[in-house]
Amino acid sequence: PDVELATGVASEVEALGATAIPIRGDMSVVLDVTSTFEKVEELFGLLDGIVHVTTAESKTPFVELLEGEWYDLMSQDVKSSLYVLQQGLRHLAGGGFVTLVLPPAVRIEPHTLSVRRAVEGLIEGVTRTFPGVRVNGVVPSRDPVSEAYDQALVRAALGLGSMVSEGVRGVVLEVELPEPPPSPEVYELLREVP
Repeated sequence: PDVELATGVASEVEALGATAIPIRGDMSVVLDVTSTFEKVEELFGLLDGIVHVTTAESKTPFVELLEGEWYDLMSQDVKSSLYVLQQGLRHLAGGGFVTLVLPPAVRIEPHTLSVRRAVEGLIEGVTRTFPGVRVNGVVPSRDPVSEAYDQALVRAALGLGSMVSEGVRGVVLEVELPEPPPSPEVYELLREVP
């Protein structure tokens, strides 16, 4: 698990006034997911909501995709989302929420789209099976880069979890994120171009 990513997401959530505690665990291994949720419940009681960020990334062209990378994508995004939903529903206070952050819309390779659609299918299926729980998804327009440029994604995820979105279920929203400025190194290179 990416500790920096989890810490960054928690920091962004707390900047908006909510409480977030990153806990390390491999969400693609059911025993890790189970023990993580048990640890959270032991420390804090039942949860009001869960935000799960899918983390797999593939920039490999479709025709060059290897079997191992495909399994990693499925494991890190689809399996982790399935297990978080399965186990998480057991640890939610009545009428809680789950928001899944799906792979970015900029990823249009067939293998990435199929993973995104599989997670969307989980959202739809869980919404139909458990109508008392608000399960939704958000699709960022691009890869996350920093707290300063990703606030719209955090706000959307929290908004879907807030009581303002009480009747919203089974929705997958695309969230447009602003493009960050070029890094200082790129800026310096561009200045040198005649």
